[in-house]
Amino acid sequence: MDRLQQFEIFVEVAKRESFSEAALRLDLPRSTVTSAIQSLESFYKVRLFQRTTRRVSLTQDGKRILPDCQNLLMDYQLLGQMIQTHHQDYQGILKVDMPSRISHQIVVPALSDFFQQYPDIKIQLHSSDHLTNLVEQEVDCVVRVGALENSSLIAKSVGLLAMVNCASPIYLQRCGVPQTLEDLQNHIMINYPSGVGEQQGVFFYGQERVKLMARLSVNNTEAYIQAARSGLGIIQIPYYDVRQDLEQGRLIEILSDYTCPALPLNVLYPNRQYIPRRLDVFMSWLIPVLKQQCCLES
Repeated sequence: MDRLQQFEIFVEVAKRESFSEAALRLDLPRSTVTSAIQSLESFYKVRLFQRTTRRVSLTQDGKRILPDCQNLLMDYQLLGQMIQTHHQDYQGILKVDMPSRISHQIVVPALSDFFQQYPDIKIQLHSSDHLTNLVEQEVDCVVRVGALENSSLIAKSVGLLAMVNCASPIYLQRCGVPQTLEDLQNHIMINYPSGVGEQQGVFFYGQERVKLMARLSVNNTEAYIQAARSGLGIIQIPYYDVRQDLEQGRLIEILSDYTCPALPLNVLYPNRQYIPRRLDVFMSWLIPVLKQQCCLES
């Protein structure tokens, strides 16, 4: 067995946290998987896994080299893709992750245009409001809203999402219309926490942060908007998310004199010298679609 195949086995065991499941996934005998890991550990004189009767977990050395092994395998796959024919460059499967509202409102309605241009490319589209680890989940690219963390990912800037404060007519009739930031202390905010268990929400206005205790916290955009429609409080949200609600009167903009900082919108993909042509053409199609529908000038 060559070293590259041993690396592939190592990555699969790390992903599955099981020698047996990795063997099943790779269609190999379990003994072959065990021998491959032992060979790597012997050759490099490191221990890659902690083994117990119940589980398999990476050691510190295993965690350290896992990203490099994944990168090596991906580069090997990309090398094979580079020598394919021109026709083959535009086929295959793309795994894409993006916020649910962007997926439902903007991307899915426009996808027929992409498929007309590239009928042999298949897309697995995951819609989520939670961040995705591209390497661990083998995702080709993600759309992310907000400031980016430092990472090895490459970011293509799409633009900026204008923000708006709004509430339902029934809420404003019951509680009044806030005119200043100080007025918010007498109002109810719906919380959309960045982490589980956060109790106190924050509205942003330039450098100023207004903290309010919220009766309700939600973890997805659909629930956030529906809570505002139902009169449960005030929300601060990208304008494109509630454009139709504002136009049809289900929500009303408030505090328009106080500017919320626009949020950056980016498409991210793994840091590679070469990227598959199918991913390249998809991002070239996706970015103008997003920019036209929901972005200010960046």
